[in-house]
Amino acid sequence: MAKVIENYIRLTVKDCKRLGYFRPNADTSGVIRWTQGGNTVASVGFRTNLLGTVPFAVLTYNYEGSPVRTNITLRFKPSNLKEGTGYYYFVCPVTGLSCRNLYLVGGEFISRVAFRPLYRQQTETHSKSNVSLDAVRALTKYEDLVTAKYRRLTYRGNLTPYGRKVEKYERRARAITNFAWHRAETKGWSSI
Repeated sequence: MAKVIENYIRLTVKDCKRLGYFRPNADTSGVIRWTQGGNTVASVGFRTNLLGTVPFAVLTYNYEGSPVRTNITLRFKPSNLKEGTGYYYFVCPVTGLSCRNLYLVGGEFISRVAFRPLYRQQTETHSKSNVSLDAVRALTKYEDLVTAKYRRLTYRGNLTPYGRKVEKYERRARAITNFAWHRAETKGWSSI
């Protein structure tokens, strides 16, 4: 079964900053909650220490009935826009890479790179896509290319780069249209 990223709890730098956890030269603590339909789905005790030379965050939570305490190193990157400002990033405990989001996977907060999930849209089958809309877009693009002024499809009997582009969109439009017609016939539809 595919790992779909939208199914995981996500801890973001943006939310931590909004909640006041990344105040310079401060030791801040609190709780971060995730809700769904007004009900709390998960919560994490969150503490940041930005006083020392190595800033870090401490996360405390329960996973499958067991208490977990995790230290996450923070990395400061200076801004290239304004002198003296910058941003904090999480350091993934698995990859060591700077990241803006950590996901709760198997009881541990890790980066997306560490567990390589898919987005929900990537797991949907082709049958869920709107084939007729794809055909309309391809045909529209083809018509726009063919009717463009001051463009030559051929030069001295050979296709120009523009002509090859037009042919590519013509093939795409024809393939999608043929697929849509075939699908309509097999499903018994009278029109697309």
